[in-house]
Amino acid sequence: MANEDDRRVTISPQAIALTIAGSDPTGGAGLQADLKAFQQNGVYGMSVVTLITVQNTLGVGRVEMLSPDLVCEQYDAVVSDIPPRAIKTGALGTGAIIAEIADRLDGCDCPIVVDPVMVSKHGAPLVDDAAVMAYRDTLLHRATLITPNRFEAERLLDRKIGGELDDLFDATKELQELGPEMVLLKAGEFDGSQLHVFLSSDTIVTLTLERHPTDQTQGAGCSLAATIAARIALSSPEEEHEPRIRAAVDFGVAAVNHAIRFAPNYGNGRGPIESRMLHIGD
Repeated sequence: MANEDDRRVTISPQAIALTIAGSDPTGGAGLQADLKAFQQNGVYGMSVVTLITVQNTLGVGRVEMLSPDLVCEQYDAVVSDIPPRAIKTGALGTGAIIAEIADRLDGCDCPIVVDPVMVSKHGAPLVDDAAVMAYRDTLLHRATLITPNRFEAERLLDRKIGGELDDLFDATKELQELGPEMVLLKAGEFDGSQLHVFLSSDTIVTLTLERHPTDQTQGAGCSLAATIAARIALSSPEEEHEPRIRAAVDFGVAAVNHAIRFAPNYGNGRGPIESRMLHIGD
């Protein structure tokens, strides 16, 4: 009898998702992790490359941004031929790229998940102040859902976030005021557990999971946003909108927490999560 790891995932012919993100040559994060998450959930994945990194599990040696026109030419080529059912953005690099992508997404009629990636898991900065401003001014109000961690939320809000639950609720509401329909704040460790705060149009809830004692979490944020986008792509556009997004969030949070638990300890540093676990939970 086959175990869970041997299960085959069938690609749904209508479930198509696009990631707009940077490259991690180890496959642990960035567009490579996104495409794995899409595949593991039975979704056909496409990618637009925004930046190239030289990195492994020990650190980032170099980041090279692509030109905005090259990024946009990739996007135009893809969506004009194979329209996605969901789009996920990751590391976008410069303010110019962010603004150009935001302009392109004005014409998009599918849900958009924005993961405002600002720093690598190794601490290497991936955006400057101009890029943070571009997120605020151009991209966030086009997002169906944003998925910042606490550090990214603080940069977007230009203030520190306190450690009490009310502080996290306030920050989540302030993030929504920047324009996105919904917010998933990855709050991190809280009272011994892993905490996320989710805010839709009029409901705020906490998602609390077991916190695993490991530093093998490379790509967890990328995989979370990509898994959410994949689950949105699998759902029907005719479903009620907010429950559709909430179901994708619930699944993604649980799946990535499960994947962190089974991290394979690849490499000699901060290794990737276990991507084969990202679809378990149906």
